[in-house]
Amino acid sequence: MKVLILSASIGSGHTKAAEALQKCFRADDVEVVDFMAREISTLNFLTKKIYLAALKFIPDLYDRIYKFTGAKKIGTLTRYIISTLMYFPFTRLLKKFQPDVVICTHPFPESAAALWKFLHAKSARKFLLAAVLTDYSLHEIWIFSEVDVYFVATDEMKFELSEQSRPNQEIYSAGIPIGAEFSTLKLIEHSTPTILVMGGGLGLGSIEETLQDLNNVEVPLKILVVAGQNQKLLTRLKSLQKKICHETEILGYVENIGELMAAADLLITKPGALTMTEAFAAGLPMILHAPIPGPESQNALYAVTNGAAISAGNLKISSIVNDLLKSSSKLDAMKISAKNLSKVNAASEIVAKLKTE
Repeated sequence: MKVLILSASIGSGHTKAAEALQKCFRADDVEVVDFMAREISTLNFLTKKIYLAALKFIPDLYDRIYKFTGAKKIGTLTRYIISTLMYFPFTRLLKKFQPDVVICTHPFPESAAALWKFLHAKSARKFLLAAVLTDYSLHEIWIFSEVDVYFVATDEMKFELSEQSRPNQEIYSAGIPIGAEFSTLKLIEHSTPTILVMGGGLGLGSIEETLQDLNNVEVPLKILVVAGQNQKLLTRLKSLQKKICHETEILGYVENIGELMAAADLLITKPGALTMTEAFAAGLPMILHAPIPGPESQNALYAVTNGAAISAGNLKISSIVNDLLKSSSKLDAMKISAKNLSKVNAASEIVAKLKTE
């Protein structure tokens, strides 16, 4: 079976989900492609760059787009525009790889693949189109009648999507795919409370301010800070390190995030879906802050409602940490809630389902 997995490097979560799926196919012929890379399409690449640049100046840009395109008619129009603009890059990839299965972990390549299937409904060239949703809420931009099988994060999303799907579409609430290493994590015992601070692969989420605020925590801490691929942030954090009264380790991009989560008592992060999913697998309670408005706000709501996280809102993070460290029962309850939300085998289950299609 030849499989083409299409991701988008707008945040690291979509790519990490794609890579987790790739590893589960093992003997099959599988390619993972960043649909927004320059070598795939200059237009796609520029779209990504413009969006990421605009996000720095208009922090609620995603929220505006998310809400605007969430309406039925606007969402439909948006899907048609995106699919048209990105149709030809997908066509080139289809010709190059000739896959039996196309898996999309982002709606941009999904929209192009859906348009191809619509325009070539009578073609002898067929492929199974699967969409793997990488957030904890459903959005209109993901919904196409040409998708053969959907994999969503929760039963609630499955029910919501089933009300809008065509009769022969399959929908599974498999969870969000993460690395296989999270299924074998062993928690590390330690005497000093350990806090993990991160902001996804791009190092977003007021990490410097958080680190400074943790100086106000009353008990000694060990703090692990992950800057991701953000080299400028890494440099600033290392300059700040000497001003922190707690034992602090500053890291850049890491491959062992599971080990760091297993060593931590609490995670402070923005609510990216992949980071949250990994934390669920590790049974790691979270303080969530600085969401990119839109789906990350919905992600945070899911974790908070289910007892696995606290949303910082306008509160000082240091005050939340102080309260949690004084109440081991609250922290223990959050660990249990996080574990209860975990679907650590999502990637292997998704691949197993696709092999039976």
